[in-house]
Amino acid sequence: MDQIAIKIIYDNCKAQEGFQEGWGFSCLVDLGRRKILFDTGADSQAFFSNLQKLNIQCDEITDVVFSHKHSDHVAGFDEIIGKLKKESRLFLPKKFPFKKILHTIHTEIVEDFKEIDSGIYSLVLKGGFFLYEQALIIETRKGLVVITGCAHPGIVRLLQETQQRLKQPIYLVLGGFHLFRNKQSQVDEIVNQFKALKVQIAAPCHCTGEMAIERFRQVFQDCFYKIGTGTILILEK
Repeated sequence: MDQIAIKIIYDNCKAQEGFQEGWGFSCLVDLGRRKILFDTGADSQAFFSNLQKLNIQCDEITDVVFSHKHSDHVAGFDEIIGKLKKESRLFLPKKFPFKKILHTIHTEIVEDFKEIDSGIYSLVLKGGFFLYEQALIIETRKGLVVITGCAHPGIVRLLQETQQRLKQPIYLVLGGFHLFRNKQSQVDEIVNQFKALKVQIAAPCHCTGEMAIERFRQVFQDCFYKIGTGTILILEK
């Protein structure tokens, strides 16, 4: 497969009628040989309904990556694990509390940085008191695709660490940037840092906040992607 499809399963807003939105985030990254579920949103009923509308079959999911333990990212945790095939893999950041399921599916606790498959990486950084957050990073010919749940460790710090680890340009940053409480001046500084890091495309959603999302839209213009439940991005691999 020469393309990557990123399907937004759950977000604060919806991109298409018929989908359910809510505070939280989830997406599926379809690489052909691997189908990676990243988070499951805040409401399991809405998550599974949206999953069905996007024609995503649970038994096709090869990997599940949870960004962090907050409730707006882990709805239906036990249920989704129970629907996966035995060969599927689960990746959790350290200090993640769901230990009881570790014997039911191959589970790896990511401590720091790990290549989980060829050209697919996990980066875990500390984002608060006993909170560690995991980001998903995918290599493409145009640069790195970085997917983040909430970016509690700081979105700029996360991108800087990504570049230090992989020494590649950043093509797309998608997910929650956790800027909904930030002032305009703080948001402007972060947008400027995105530009300094030469991020090509910004796709903020979830906890980024409406004001910050609008600022990214103004600055990135054609290189800004509007995200909502039901959005499907097709990228060159």
